[in-house]
Amino acid sequence: MLGDARGRRAGCRGGLRMRRGAVRGGLRVTGEPPRAAMPRGVAGVDALGEQAYPSVVAFLGLREIERDPYTVVHHDPAQQLVFIKRYSLNYPSIAAIELSFQRIDRSLEAIARRRTLLLVDARDAPLRNDDGFENAFAHCHTRLTQGFKKTAVLLKSATGVLQLGRLSKGYEKPMGIFTRPEDALHHLGVSVDLKQLTDP
Repeated sequence: MLGDARGRRAGCRGGLRMRRGAVRGGLRVTGEPPRAAMPRGVAGVDALGEQAYPSVVAFLGLREIERDPYTVVHHDPAQQLVFIKRYSLNYPSIAAIELSFQRIDRSLEAIARRRTLLLVDARDAPLRNDDGFENAFAHCHTRLTQGFKKTAVLLKSATGVLQLGRLSKGYEKPMGIFTRPEDALHHLGVSVDLKQLTDP
């Protein structure tokens, strides 16, 4: 019996283990690999600030799937939500706009848009109204937002709201345009940590 017990203990060292306390009231993940086996990279951060597998992060909320100097894209499979955050860096050219939107589109190819909600936080986006920019943006933005179950866009000013409202008049499906995060979340019917809308 001692031999069997030692064998079982040895097997636990090289196999799966379970950790208590990561989530209040019980076990966080059944069969979590040992910490030494955790992969490095953009897998996300769990509630304790520890590196975690994408499946664990998906359970806990938003998971980053794409990033460039202008935007970052997160996905929450549990709520079927895509969250796109626009940074304050200006696009230096029309080509840069098109390339950035192409990267976003590719990152969303595996997501079923008809069942997914889209939240865009563009409060930090610089205001531009030159014809070349507006035409390129309207084309790329239309392609990005089409097909989603419901869309909400966050903007900082009434000027931005008016501009996007004008550019989106011909969209296939109307979108909600807001200046308050709480209103955007209510429109989509989702729950997101508001701090993530400030600094995802």
